[in-house]
Amino acid sequence: MCIPPINLLLDDDHTLQAGELKNVILETGMLVLPFFVLFLIHNFLLIPQLFLKKYYVRYMLAVIFTIGILFLYMPGWLEALHPQPPLQGQKERTFEPAESWLPLPQLPLMPDSENGRPPIRPPFQTIHIAIAVLLVGFNLSIRLFLKSLRDDEMLKDLERQRLESELQYLKYQLNPHFFMNTLNNIYALVDLNTEQAKKTIIELSKLMRYVLYEANKNQISLEHEIQFLENYIALMKLRYIDNLNIRTEFPVVVPCVQIPPLLFISLLENAFKHGVSYQEPSFIEVRIELADEGVIFNCKNSKHTHAHKDAYHGIGIDNIKKRLHLLYGNNYTFTTNESENCFEVLLIIPFLS
Repeated sequence: MCIPPINLLLDDDHTLQAGELKNVILETGMLVLPFFVLFLIHNFLLIPQLFLKKYYVRYMLAVIFTIGILFLYMPGWLEALHPQPPLQGQKERTFEPAESWLPLPQLPLMPDSENGRPPIRPPFQTIHIAIAVLLVGFNLSIRLFLKSLRDDEMLKDLERQRLESELQYLKYQLNPHFFMNTLNNIYALVDLNTEQAKKTIIELSKLMRYVLYEANKNQISLEHEIQFLENYIALMKLRYIDNLNIRTEFPVVVPCVQIPPLLFISLLENAFKHGVSYQEPSFIEVRIELADEGVIFNCKNSKHTHAHKDAYHGIGIDNIKKRLHLLYGNNYTFTTNESENCFEVLLIIPFLS
């Protein structure tokens, strides 16, 4: 397709007439101005003051009124303020056909005015109003989408705050429960062996130091948690001397892995509380290992015939289940296996980021 020579678009002196350029700029501005004003009014006034406050009827009436003012009356006002007089001295241009041009379609001419009436014009106002409605809908959709993103972020923040508060509550509930059982152990040793009771108090001070200064953190290293378990086992060995076989299997070299604090102690404490008997031989086996899926904690303890059927479901177990659900959702494994002489619990948690 050939392009007409550029000299046909310009005058003889190859310059665009100043009057034509002014009219083009003015007409473009008059065409764009109602849409720009509509966007400002709709985005910064109608949506926040009416739609987001759920005044839907007022919002619809305001949109209809604004579009009517801008696209039915405003063009007449602008044309009255800025009339377009016919250009004087403009040379009439004639376009001579060239063989290289493509034939242009002949558009039907609008009839001249009759009886003083202006000629019939295409329904440009209807087209503009349709575009304005689309602009309003598109603007409203974008604002609602952005609002939904902000609402989702606010809900996530509130959910995180709720989870943190509930986790703190569970930890505060766990600490008194742990110390109550430990003090009961010390009380039992005072009459049996005073020297062992003194050693038990020293071991308890180590545990208290960990609980007071380390357990308030959201994450703790696995090495510190294993050291805490070893101190607790040493404390229990001072009380249970006879008829108890304790076997531990912890990693020799503990990598730098973060886990929630006081997560394994409830399961170990439950094993000592319900799996040890003064009259019958008892055993406890504790194992911690690392795998691709995370940290694996396995604890087995003896089960005695005189134990209550609900002995293995205490406050500590309930707390640890709630904490696991709050921390990991469904991304963890917690199972129990009970036989005639053995109770086993398996916990697998992923690494914390």
